[in-house]
Amino acid sequence: MKLKLTYCILLFFLLFTSYAQEKMVSLTGTITSNSKAIENVHVYNITKRIGAVTNNLGKFQINASFKDTLYVSSLQYKKTTVVVTAINIDTKELVIGLTPVVNELDEVFLRHLTGNLKADMANKPKDNTPKIGYVYHKKDLYKTLPPDSYEKSKRPDAQSITDPLGPLSGGAGLPDKRYQALLKQKREFALRKKFPEKLKNEFGIEYFTNDLKIKETQINNFLTYCEYFEIFEKYYNNNILEVIQILKDESKTYNNIKR
Repeated sequence: MKLKLTYCILLFFLLFTSYAQEKMVSLTGTITSNSKAIENVHVYNITKRIGAVTNNLGKFQINASFKDTLYVSSLQYKKTTVVVTAINIDTKELVIGLTPVVNELDEVFLRHLTGNLKADMANKPKDNTPKIGYVYHKKDLYKTLPPDSYEKSKRPDAQSITDPLGPLSGGAGLPDKRYQALLKQKREFALRKKFPEKLKNEFGIEYFTNDLKIKETQINNFLTYCEYFEIFEKYYNNNILEVIQILKDESKTYNNIKR
């Protein structure tokens, strides 16, 4: 009798645990950074393939089950993933902290310094820069310059000298705009070249192979295929939910093509 009772209790516990794991609840979440609420943060439930965006109080609501993976993305903060715990399911609450993106500069080492300002100033090397013999006086501010006797037509064409792209055909123009456009094209080309690896690092290889059913050797080709649907532009405009929706929809078409 006791053995049967033990089996019944064990079976009930297993069934309850399984039900708790599959039960989906509506979580109320808050996203902060340094104790401040963050708005317009994208939260995507990778497991259930549903998403939400935080309001001006940093709040969001999303349906989730135990052990679901949430992908959190914002332009000025490091992207992160959060796994839903049993406590989150019980309390129906979730608090996520984000870390701001910091652009770190290379370290600069100053040698031959003691740390004593007076001693370092006394031992500084001599300045060998040639001195200008002109002495400036305050009264020079009120001097009137003589008229320019050099004819304007004889002055060199600054555009033809300084324009890195060469003289414009057909007359005058704005070389700076052309140069900036060229730099913009180079930057975009570099971003597009790194785009597949960036997505694979952020979403994880398992997301493509398990959720989207894309073979690991075909991920780069699949992402190139998705660029026809402006996935590159949407990603860098921080429209992460649209990016994920494109990946979800086009993975089916891509897999049918491969077959």
